[in-house]
Amino acid sequence: MSGMAVAPFDFSRYIGSVCHVRPTTLEVNLPKAAATGGGHYAGYSVPAGQVGEFVVVEGEDHAVLGRLMEVRLPERDRLTVEPTSASDGEPSPIGVVQILTAIDLTTGRALNGVPAHPRIGQHVYSAHPLVVKQAVEAGGGAEALKIQLAVFPHAQNTSVSLSPSSVFGRHCAVLGATGGGKSWTLAKLMEEIIRLEGKAILLDATGEFHSQTGPVKHVHLGGKATGPDDVREFISFPYYYLTETDLFVLFRPSMGAQAPKLKEALRSLKLAALAPTIATAGAVKKAGAARQNFEAAMRLHEAALLRFGTRYDIARLPQQIWEECVYPTGFDARAATHWGGAHPGDQAYCTSLISRIEAEINSESMACVFQPGTLRTLPEICDEFFLNDDSHLLRVSLEHLPFEHNTRELVSNAVGRYLLGRARLGRFKKMPLVVLLDEAHQFLDKTIGDENNRASLDSFGLIAKEGRKYGLTCVLATQRPRDIPEDVLSQMGMFIVHRLINERDRAVVEKACGNLDASAASFLPTLGQGEAILIGVESPMPLPVLVRRPLHEPVSRGPDYEQHWGKL
Repeated sequence: MSGMAVAPFDFSRYIGSVCHVRPTTLEVNLPKAAATGGGHYAGYSVPAGQVGEFVVVEGEDHAVLGRLMEVRLPERDRLTVEPTSASDGEPSPIGVVQILTAIDLTTGRALNGVPAHPRIGQHVYSAHPLVVKQAVEAGGGAEALKIQLAVFPHAQNTSVSLSPSSVFGRHCAVLGATGGGKSWTLAKLMEEIIRLEGKAILLDATGEFHSQTGPVKHVHLGGKATGPDDVREFISFPYYYLTETDLFVLFRPSMGAQAPKLKEALRSLKLAALAPTIATAGAVKKAGAARQNFEAAMRLHEAALLRFGTRYDIARLPQQIWEECVYPTGFDARAATHWGGAHPGDQAYCTSLISRIEAEINSESMACVFQPGTLRTLPEICDEFFLNDDSHLLRVSLEHLPFEHNTRELVSNAVGRYLLGRARLGRFKKMPLVVLLDEAHQFLDKTIGDENNRASLDSFGLIAKEGRKYGLTCVLATQRPRDIPEDVLSQMGMFIVHRLINERDRAVVEKACGNLDASAASFLPTLGQGEAILIGVESPMPLPVLVRRPLHEPVSRGPDYEQHWGKL
């Protein structure tokens, strides 16, 4: 037993004996389970028959590790626990233990499966927290180099530490209903990334993580300073990082004349920026003009026109749409080489689109997208962050981005697309990057826009599916697991599941987690604040934990009604 942290079969932790063996469960006599309370030994609790307790069953080469799922009295002993009972007999409770895994007594490692089931009469012991810790924390390594995430709920002097690769290496999902501790867990994960000098970007949907301090850079997408004393840094995410589909969702052209003219206008403006000689005052004049130079420039810059992030002047877009409203050819001898004159019908059809675009690009709430001006851009900030060895967390606040026309979702999706593009270039091979997405259900498994112009929010789903091989992984935090696509959840290597009350949410999590069965999922509605169940690909079993309180708590509380109401 030299490989074990402590002796697993300490008679001071004896709680009963096996009386019934099934393939996946055991029934155990629990003579101490009828006591009104558990006990303590050597500074650790011995619940001795409490539902949820981990137990070990003795064996020669291995110990069977299980969890107590049910405690009951046989019918004959049912009344012996009543104060008014005339019976002098001691009750004989029976417990049902779910078999989880087996532990090699030589190495202390969890085994794949159970080599041999327990026999009738074998002794059962309350599992020492250090035995469970050793079985769950696969692999060695210094404690200081691990994610010190949580402790055991009933042994808070025993920490649960996991390797960074087991938490972040295959993506992580933090799930839980409101008030369950999801935001605390996200804050604690960020603090651990900072402590271990990793790299992470947080997309803060509500601004509740502004309390994070240390080697953290805070930037704000949208909004503006409230006065000279406002030291927050406001940045932009320029329109040229949006795709044509994104812009169609924002500008909502009709499928008649408007959509083709908008498409042509965007191409013309990009070409005007790449080949200024074909433009007049930044726009391409087409009415009666020759097509030769324009078409030659298109052939020359074909690759740049398709490249993500090609710059152009969107302020010219209303004018360029008007310039596109021409007949494709003239009606004279120059018909084959020149555009025709202005098309009054197309101009009339596009008037409403032009007005809508002018309103959008001049809107104050959309200034961070369409009027970047002197603001630094998020891609610039990201590049600086990647190169700065002293900065470990970049928090991007989205609280000021407008909800109108799905701007928040489109911009967040474009940020994910940008990061995935950088990852595909090999930017994160030597220094992996973790992207933390709060309120993930807002940005996944959604198709936005109207019946004519629709865009799928797929960038973070693509990160979950292919980002790992590039060194880019994600942490998705949400209170609505049922709104996360099944194929995205299936990519998660670690689940940190807080209290879940909704039955559909529990069913989705149970289906997505390979080793979370109905018995373990039945504990989810009763978890307390900060309590969670860890389910990992490398973990031999679901593990109940209490997440450590973060040093910098997120500010997620709503208004205090008792303080503000009833004062009139």
